[in-house]
Amino acid sequence: MNLRQDEYPAFAPGKKRGIFWGASAGWTLSEETFWKNALGGTINYLRLRGSYGEVGNNNGIGDFASLGLYGSGLYAADPTLAFSQAGNPNLSWETSKKTDLGINFGLFNDRITGEITYFLNAIDGLILNAPLSPSKGVPGNSIATIKGSMQNVGWEFSLTGSVLRKGKFSWNTNFNFTLMENEVTSLAAGNADILSSTAGLETANIIRVGESIGSLFVIETRGVNPANGRRMFVNQKGEEIQYPHVVGAGQSRWIYLDGRTATAVNQTVDGKIYGPTLPKWFGAWENTLRYGNLDLNFQVQYSGGNYIYNGTKAGLRDARFWNSHTDVLDRWTESNTKGTIPRVVFGDNISNGSAIPLSENVEKGDFLRLRNITLGYNIPASVFGSKVKINSLRIYGNINNAFLLTGYTGTDPEVSTNGNSNGSLGVDRNSVPMARTFLVGLNVGF
Repeated sequence: MNLRQDEYPAFAPGKKRGIFWGASAGWTLSEETFWKNALGGTINYLRLRGSYGEVGNNNGIGDFASLGLYGSGLYAADPTLAFSQAGNPNLSWETSKKTDLGINFGLFNDRITGEITYFLNAIDGLILNAPLSPSKGVPGNSIATIKGSMQNVGWEFSLTGSVLRKGKFSWNTNFNFTLMENEVTSLAAGNADILSSTAGLETANIIRVGESIGSLFVIETRGVNPANGRRMFVNQKGEEIQYPHVVGAGQSRWIYLDGRTATAVNQTVDGKIYGPTLPKWFGAWENTLRYGNLDLNFQVQYSGGNYIYNGTKAGLRDARFWNSHTDVLDRWTESNTKGTIPRVVFGDNISNGSAIPLSENVEKGDFLRLRNITLGYNIPASVFGSKVKINSLRIYGNINNAFLLTGYTGTDPEVSTNGNSNGSLGVDRNSVPMARTFLVGLNVGF
């Protein structure tokens, strides 16, 4: 059992202190006589365990977040003082209440070891940047607020083993896999939805009770109308509506396929949830192979079950005055009525998703990545003789982010324009992908 106290200066007086505790217990069945007599030769280690703990979280909270602040500056030569942060004196610690139930085991004299764990992590006092109307005059149009609770539920599996040992050759491996479901369980203000935007661009994320935090919330589309090249949108009633960007005097920009005037599509009313931005499964597989003085290590990472809003694609298909993606070559024309991109109309930033987020730009985020691979050779000390005071010499080469397998059409399914923001995950808007690095090195021991 443990007990701890933490303090954080961003919270107001009386709210800085958090007291957290935890306890665990276990039973090693393999130490019991009945187990040794029955299964000890095969399952040499088996332990049942359980734990409960409460941990405080302050990640994502700005310095002095509880205070209303002012900032100074210059307007030409004149000094200025302006409201720079709206404080919230009610902020306090988020609390993660985590329950773990698991089994640890060892087989064949621990040649194979592993564990299976069920976990439930309930988070109370969830702190989010709640959006505010611009008319309120709050800097950034948001304020850090205690908005509710959520939970992560899932299973973790891991396996470590010595696959092969024969002569100078050995192969050791480690595998882990996690299944997880995230759900928002309550929000303040009558469980009202919270929409999150990307740097003033698309508002593609929603926080809604019963859904995964930061899920994608977009307008459904059904391709391009082959009769006229206009994007077809779907409203809350399931009706198809098209959008001609340029219309004549007195004509509506939103019309049904038969030409009747339609109500403009609105994300709040017509939007639909198109999946979680948090992965539902993820893990890694690491291998180390040795033959004599030669060694090879590689690590594979995988993740999936989540979705990404490809805002970069939306921008590159936008018919305004900047570079376009080669996708636009398959635009609708009178000679290409099966084109997948709407007819190009200068200034149209709606048909391809820049003004309002569209299902056209939602993609699966599943991937498999060779995260790291290293090949090395240890030169025996005997090679140098007694006159050279070198105890060890290792030459190695390494590639980080060696390759990526994914169906995502953007640069990298792991990048996030909004960083670790808890309410606007899974948005790729002109993000820089992970670099691939090559390294050759020499380790010398004297």
